[in-house]
Amino acid sequence: MNEPEIEVRPDSQEFSPVRHIRNHQFTSMIIGVIVLSLFFVYVALSLYRTSGAIQLDLSRPGYDQARKEAERSKTNFEGFSPEGEISKKSLGVFDELYTEKQQEAQSIDAFSGDVLSDEALRL
Repeated sequence: MNEPEIEVRPDSQEFSPVRHIRNHQFTSMIIGVIVLSLFFVYVALSLYRTSGAIQLDLSRPGYDQARKEAERSKTNFEGFSPEGEISKKSLGVFDELYTEKQQEAQSIDAFSGDVLSDEALRL
């Protein structure tokens, strides 16, 4: 019977590393993916370190004392109740709460270095 002819290239026409990669495509792909992922992790960690975000990360083990200091001692702002009737009294309460928070927001100078201080962020 006629069997399909397979074209066999002589070894001299194909570069040796190319032949090796063709014979091990799956392994080469896995190694390439691992190398690429390690490169991306290196880039991410270097950005984490150079951007200063590493100093803000309080979940690191050396920041136990800072984590204790960062706990809030004040009560959270409850805000305006979404339930109930709309009346002049409820609108007055909303207006008072809104005005108070508006004054707090406007009291901070947006172009000073204190904008990210613990007091401004209420930490």
